[in-house]
Amino acid sequence: MIRNKIKYLFYGVFTLLLGGVANHYTTYKVELLGHYSKVGAHRVNSIEKLASAVKYFEIIELDLMYDNQEGYLDVNHPPVLSIKLKLENYISVIDSDQKPFLWLDIKNLTEENSENVLNRLLKVFKMNNYPLDKVLVESLDSNALSVFVKSGFKTSYYLPYGLCKMSNKELRKSIICIKEILRTQPNIAISSDIQDYEILAENFPSVTKYTWTMGSVFRNHFIQTQKALRDPNVAIVLVTYKAPSGNR
Repeated sequence: MIRNKIKYLFYGVFTLLLGGVANHYTTYKVELLGHYSKVGAHRVNSIEKLASAVKYFEIIELDLMYDNQEGYLDVNHPPVLSIKLKLENYISVIDSDQKPFLWLDIKNLTEENSENVLNRLLKVFKMNNYPLDKVLVESLDSNALSVFVKSGFKTSYYLPYGLCKMSNKELRKSIICIKEILRTQPNIAISSDIQDYEILAENFPSVTKYTWTMGSVFRNHFIQTQKALRDPNVAIVLVTYKAPSGNR
């Protein structure tokens, strides 16, 4: 009797461990169950990773740097060394029947170069017959976003880093600034790390939000991620995706 109990206990523990390992390596994780349509792959910055990610995700996030001298958008996240992958070459490998939602984190987008970046994006997406309402333009400079809103892109203001780590005084000041930006630009969304979700949900409940969680959801910010996935005003939650190749 005791031997059977030990055997069943062993099998139970083994099954749990096996399930945990399998869940760690699978793309369709248990903790994201029921919300896959709003889950995206984070930092898909190579053609190899893109080819893999589109098999599992309907949302792809990539980082861009605008080359002001050459006038093109480089798929890259500094300080990683650029591989000179132009956005037009990246987009061209996406099958016409796929067209995932693209989240463009444009690292050096400013009000000063926004018109040039806009013209480049319009050219690239027109060339590939890509619908603009399936493209999000994200920037740290909220003033750079208005031209993209007018052209039909979705847009998001990348909020100051670490709201949850600020002092009460700093946080109040930041919240006031963000509210003023949203008052003057009511058509833009906001984006921030999942750690800031509770703050955003409390202070901007009806504003569209984009967020991301890095590493294992089970180990990192599980509760916040679950709340964000269930929040109708959170449009996308990015998660870490390790492709067989092309991770950079």
